[in-house]
Amino acid sequence: MKNFFSLGCLLCLWLSAGSIARAQTNLSTFDRFSPNPLEITTPDPLTPATETLSSSQREELTAALETLNLEAAAKLQAGDGLGAFEIWFRELRLRRYLGPEAEIVALSRVGNVAWSNGKTLELQLITQRLQAIHKKVRSQVPVNMDLLESLAAAFQQVRAKDPTVEVYQQILDRARDRQDILAQGQLLKTLGSIHVNWLNYDKAAAVYEELAALIQENRALFASNAAVPNPGIVAGNGAPPQQQTPPSEVDSLRQLAFIYQQSKQPLKAIEVREKLTSVYTNQQTPALIPPLKIAIAGDYETLGKINLAAQYYQEAYNLAVPLQQFAHASEALEKLALLYRAQQQWEATLRIYQMQLLLEQRAYNLYGLMNTYDNIGQVYQEMKAFDRALEAYQKGLQVAQKLGHRQEYFTRKIQKVNKQMQK
Repeated sequence: MKNFFSLGCLLCLWLSAGSIARAQTNLSTFDRFSPNPLEITTPDPLTPATETLSSSQREELTAALETLNLEAAAKLQAGDGLGAFEIWFRELRLRRYLGPEAEIVALSRVGNVAWSNGKTLELQLITQRLQAIHKKVRSQVPVNMDLLESLAAAFQQVRAKDPTVEVYQQILDRARDRQDILAQGQLLKTLGSIHVNWLNYDKAAAVYEELAALIQENRALFASNAAVPNPGIVAGNGAPPQQQTPPSEVDSLRQLAFIYQQSKQPLKAIEVREKLTSVYTNQQTPALIPPLKIAIAGDYETLGKINLAAQYYQEAYNLAVPLQQFAHASEALEKLALLYRAQQQWEATLRIYQMQLLLEQRAYNLYGLMNTYDNIGQVYQEMKAFDRALEAYQKGLQVAQKLGHRQEYFTRKIQKVNKQMQK
């Protein structure tokens, strides 16, 4: 070949060219004042003589660069991080001759290694190169959508949140232009996931609200698409890209409920959970409703609306028992009892604990039974009904002995009550 080295020569030159790259970048003292190793223009022995490569030339260069990648990985494994990235930067410079797609993939791979190994400066340089490619791609008419999608995945790999969001937003805008509803839904879900993973709940809420509205307006379309695997990318602040399931109304509402809970907006959380309850009712999935009722009750409790909180805890219990969801039923009673207990409504509290005793017996839950006797004993102590408190603690001790757990705790409780009775 006139304009290209043979593979054998390439590999020989590759072995000797390390000193050239080392002199150019001086990575042994690499810092923010060093020349950018991705922008070195001194000819490399592997540099093609022409920018347009034949198929065989591309194959030879690709093979040589893969060898560089393997050597860099071996150096990193051996503890030579500086030497590894010296080689990787050389590989990345040469990847440009294979086109933007190949370069983006390589930048993504090496950037992920840099992030995993705490190489902050190297990560910044790789991110800057991706941004330069993005600027060029964005200026093209028409825009190459495949490259945009590759850039979005690459920015995710280097954990560059703002560029990731920017690129996905551009892809979303084009989906809107061509009125691709399903693509819009998938991209909104992706953007929402990014914001949630980076704990940006305000932006996440806006995205998921839009997604929920889009699905509600196009229920039949999204329902028909629900069983179709989707190769969408989820971008976060830690995990690599993963396959994403199609968006759904239930998923978007669940995410909104989580977001409003995390951002301490109980009124909005209640509104979303009520919508989710309606969806579950329409889907005839009542088993999913009791925990929602408990969550709504907790939101009302946060707002200081005790009566509404009590109502929803009671509803959760009433729904859970016929479904034999004894854990949810017990949780609802436990929180309802604590609600009344905080108001010092002792009789109501004790009635609820008696209901909980029956429930735990029905569920053969000895731990729950033991804890309920403990709670009853505490309430009677607060009421100064020490004889009844003693009785409850003694029953709790009997269960504790069967379990081989908390015997000493109940023994101390009994001793304390006995002393109180002697005063």
